[in-house]
Amino acid sequence: MSTLAFCLSEDRADCETGLRLAILSLSKYCPGAPVHVYRPPVSPRFASWVSRFPQVVHIPEAPAGANTWNCKPQALKPLLAAGYREVIWLDSDIIVTRDCRPMFSKLGDSVLATTQQPTSDSYQGTEWRTKGWNLEVGRSVPFTLNSAVVRVTRHHLPLLDRWAECLADPQYIAAQRLPLEQRPLHAMSDQDVLNALLGAKEFTDIPLHIFASGTEIIHCGGALGYSLLERSRCLVKPKPTFLHAVAGKPWLWLGGNPSWSQRDFFGWHRRLLQEVSPYLFESRQYRDQIEEDASWMDRHTGIGILLRFLGFGHFALRGLPLTMAATAINSVKRAQN
Repeated sequence: MSTLAFCLSEDRADCETGLRLAILSLSKYCPGAPVHVYRPPVSPRFASWVSRFPQVVHIPEAPAGANTWNCKPQALKPLLAAGYREVIWLDSDIIVTRDCRPMFSKLGDSVLATTQQPTSDSYQGTEWRTKGWNLEVGRSVPFTLNSAVVRVTRHHLPLLDRWAECLADPQYIAAQRLPLEQRPLHAMSDQDVLNALLGAKEFTDIPLHIFASGTEIIHCGGALGYSLLERSRCLVKPKPTFLHAVAGKPWLWLGGNPSWSQRDFFGWHRRLLQEVSPYLFESRQYRDQIEEDASWMDRHTGIGILLRFLGFGHFALRGLPLTMAATAINSVKRAQN
């Protein structure tokens, strides 16, 4: 039995494309590694497609006790109980660019590995989230942790139990019914709960290994999500291992999705950001394997073509002018406040 397994989950029909791309990238770069995929509700097309991957275990129902995307601890615990030494959670909109298993194999059993939130985001850090849950602060991580990638072992079962308990809290469930901008910081999403717990005194015995934003993971989406500093660091480094389609999914160009079809500056800018996204470029190699409409991979505009030309084919340079403009605008706004 393999000592390591990957775990993914997706119950949104319009996000199945990302799940397929994640599976294809794991199949290419991590051959033979078990991949457990929760995909409710039952989808005959997906079941038929995924059956060709012998390393993938398709689970056609949601993890017990899970609520939509609030499912990470519930999905991870059964795999640890099955005997795996370590289980790696990947969001369904992650593509790996190389074999990521060596990044985890060197870690001790007590170490929890996860990623860093984009450095441009507001309200960075764990302390506010820990206090929001009325927990005693045991450590204060100065930046926010992003749970797009989470590595756990059986050492972390008490943490997973507490995480699941918090996600089932009536106040948290009530917060999830509110628009995102109206939710309290500590209950915005499951990753904010994880931040709170890892900052609490109860779990200060868990060492953390953080995959850095920009160099080990790119959160592809907004103009500031992949910052100037992060781009500059990547000029002399290899492509990050994880590409995360966090802010907008490029395949949603299809079907007239309202977020993409708006005939205003916001809609145009959002489409342009996706056109130069490292995630989109990486996904093109799987065009013939996803067995879905892949025309979103070929969308071109004059400005997008120019930005790709100016980027000399480098993943960190293609969207650089957009990030420079957004950084300048953001600096002016801060100076005015």
